Amino acid sequence: LESLTPGQMVIKIVNEELVKLMGSETTEIALKPQNEITVIMMIGLQGAGKTTTTAKLAGKFKAKGRKPLLAACDVYRPAAIKQLQVNGEKVGVPVFTMGDNQNPVNIAKAAVEHARKEGMNLVFLDTAGRLQIDELVNIKEAVNVDQTILVVDAMTGQDAVNVAGSFNDKIGVDGVILTKLDGDTRGGAALSIRAVTGKPILYVGMGEKLSDLEQFYPDRMASRILG
Repeated sequence: LESLTPGQMVIKIVNEELVKLMGSETTEIALKPQNEITVIMMIGLQGAGKTTTTAKLAGKFKAKGRKPLLAACDVYRPAAIKQLQVNGEKVGVPVFTMGDNQNPVNIAKAAVEHARKEGMNLVFLDTAGRLQIDELVNIKEAVNVDQTILVVDAMTGQDAVNVAGSFNDKIGVDGVILTKLDGDTRGGAALSIRAVTGKPILYVGMGEKLSDLEQFYPDRMASRILG
């Protein structure tokens, strides 16, 4: 430490504190054993990249030997189901849909049942990109969700933090995925979201490609924020 200049010392201390604030270590999504079904509910506002991120995540777990199913529970946004199907095909993961005239709670229940019949062990519920709080709570109660993952757009800065706080208070969030970090955003939202929700940031989206969903490393984010 003696060899550091005062300026370097400050940066070192700030860097360490930033890493601490963001959770110090990388967090994995907790899954049940292979012979049981893990249900993951994906939530977030429209435009945050939730549907694409959900498919990317399913692709990642498929590559790790899981048998995932994507469930189309967003019945409000035109083309949401089609978007999930297109992305599902890209990652080689089947999509369960009952069209857009069904109650999302019923779709979620049927998807889990379908996974059970087909021997799949991981169900991703792609939910509506709106603050459909009651509906999300109902889904959570109806199908016994194991993990609720919030997808937020890093470019919206403070708004992303408000969204995270709101979803966490009303529904409960187990982890966060930050998207659109490929632009000029420094990632300060990562700090605030962690502080506001107390929940880990699991992945960061760095672009459109499937491989552009990266595990979140607090130390890398700290370096990025400090520039």
